Amino acid sequence: MGNEQTAIELTLPLRAEYVSVARLTVSGIANRIGFDIETIEDIKVAVAEVCNKIIRGSNSKEGKYKITFNILTDGLEILFDCSGSNINCLFDSDDDILGISIIEALMDELKILKNEPYILAMSKILERDR
Repeated sequence: MGNEQTAIELTLPLRAEYVSVARLTVSGIANRIGFDIETIEDIKVAVAEVCNKIIRGSNSKEGKYKITFNILTDGLEILFDCSGSNINCLFDSDDDILGISIIEALMDELKILKNEPYILAMSKILERDR
């Protein structure tokens, strides 16, 4: 993907009722970048899938997680950080294949990161009219 231009960070509690905040935030960012409505809906579903997995994988409802939206010259990169939140490994079991498949189908790139500051990175490339 292209060079990073702007980063927007969102920190949310590990509670399901705040997933809609992440969806609304990414919707506004993706709209501002220039994604079409269908693509924005795809990005929102992928973000919600990861958020819900983080919340389900948490050992406590008291922690927080952070989403960083990197606005790039050619798209959007979304990073999820749960450091210090006592989160179980995400997308490590066979039961997680469906979640991974959904995200891979909706996004252009998915990286599940181990031993990195972020646990998951996904991106969507903005396709401009030719």
